[in-house]
Amino acid sequence: MLFDSNSRSRRDVLKTIGAGSIAVAGAVGSTGTAAADESATHYHNPTYSDRVFPDPTVIRTGDGTYYAYASNMEKDSESQEEMVPILRSSDLVDWTYVGEAFESYPDWRSDDASLWAPDINYYDGQYYLYYSYSVWGSDNDPGIGLATADSPEGPFTDQGPVFRESDLGMTNAIDSEFRVVDGTPYIVWGSWYGLYGVELTADGTDYVPGTTFHLAGDHREAPFLLERDGYYYLFYSTGYCCEGYDSTYSVEVGRSTSFTGPYYNQNGTDLRDLNEHNSGVAVLSGNDRFTAPGHNGAIQDDNGDWWMLYHAYDDQEPEFVDGTWNRILMTDRIQWEDGWPVVAGDGTPSYQSRVPHTADTGPVSDGVYRIENAATGKALEVYESSTADGANVVQWAWHGGENQQWWVEFLGSDQYRLVNENSDRAADVPDGSTAAGTSIHQWGWWAGPMQKWLLNGNGDGTYTIENVNSGLALDVQGSSASDGADVIQETPNGSASQRWTLEPL
Repeated sequence: MLFDSNSRSRRDVLKTIGAGSIAVAGAVGSTGTAAADESATHYHNPTYSDRVFPDPTVIRTGDGTYYAYASNMEKDSESQEEMVPILRSSDLVDWTYVGEAFESYPDWRSDDASLWAPDINYYDGQYYLYYSYSVWGSDNDPGIGLATADSPEGPFTDQGPVFRESDLGMTNAIDSEFRVVDGTPYIVWGSWYGLYGVELTADGTDYVPGTTFHLAGDHREAPFLLERDGYYYLFYSTGYCCEGYDSTYSVEVGRSTSFTGPYYNQNGTDLRDLNEHNSGVAVLSGNDRFTAPGHNGAIQDDNGDWWMLYHAYDDQEPEFVDGTWNRILMTDRIQWEDGWPVVAGDGTPSYQSRVPHTADTGPVSDGVYRIENAATGKALEVYESSTADGANVVQWAWHGGENQQWWVEFLGSDQYRLVNENSDRAADVPDGSTAAGTSIHQWGWWAGPMQKWLLNGNGDGTYTIENVNSGLALDVQGSSASDGADVIQETPNGSASQRWTLEPL
């Protein structure tokens, strides 16, 4: 949780996905209002929007049921009736509200503090819910408490504070993350004034004096730890969380072979040396539709895929669009490239994605490709590197620019989308035209059939790329070999100008 304001700034997203990655959810900014693909293989974000649901944490029980918990605080609200709301799901995307974790506010504070940033765990035969207890915008000795229950649906019995700011001398003791390492329990925490960790007593109810360690610098909060392939990955949020559509939240990451650090990011920077907002390497930033994604948890599905749950502002949710506290639940896949996570395929929230527990079955693996015409040897590109909706897609001699690189993603039902790496916009047939000769443009992803393509193998290593809406094939106008020749849709005829190679980058 942050308590300052700033104007919104756009951040560069991490674009380092290679071919052969795990099939993913990445989507670009959505400016349309089309209905999502509601098939058995897909879902759409947000995954829950019946109420605000910030700072999510998630757990899976032994019977395969997922439970998510969130902060209760609604800014500028006259009442705070939901004391840590709980959702239940069987698949991570269809959620049902089941109640509240607390029946009454903990009694170890006497001011108007709220319950923030819960952290759910199963430990020592019980469900342990660590929570932050603080007044919004106040430095009045905030602390982290613990409540326990026999059921993930509660009610939870408060066990009092684990520690407060004054106990450890680190400012703003909120946003906890519980981890057990080699049999020893720890809490990692922090907001704005550094991220820290401390060892806990064996029962997880108190801290061990003299065991604190420093993990990351100022203007970072909401730490989350994930262990994979010999590394601990420290995800955290940075920027301004809570200024509506002026918010600048994003998620960054560092990794270490040791739980206590030091943690370094993709640039080799020690996270303890980062003390400015949004100064690390983002793995999740906002796009045209979803603003300020952050404060995440994550969990694995049965396929071993990691899924990030986080909150964001959605400019298409009418019940929240005029408010400043519109932070609703989002879900996206975490991929791994060269040992580093990339969220939602292109580092921005997805609109539509393949559901958890399902696998990629397409003929082409998700990844970034050079798409080259078999007749001309020229590459598919967005003309003049435009990032505008409606810009032309043409062919040009390969030069390796991002406007010639395409994120190819399997959508299920033999369908793909082609998203330009430079513009984060999808190859699209304007206005859903079914006329032969129509030029191909780029447009912000909105999941319409004119943005979906079939990749039909020709048996010679090439593919015919056919539009789902029109049934027409990608072609080069007039079979021209010239740089800048228009790429169009045309009646399939098997010609070389309708055959394309996909070379993974």
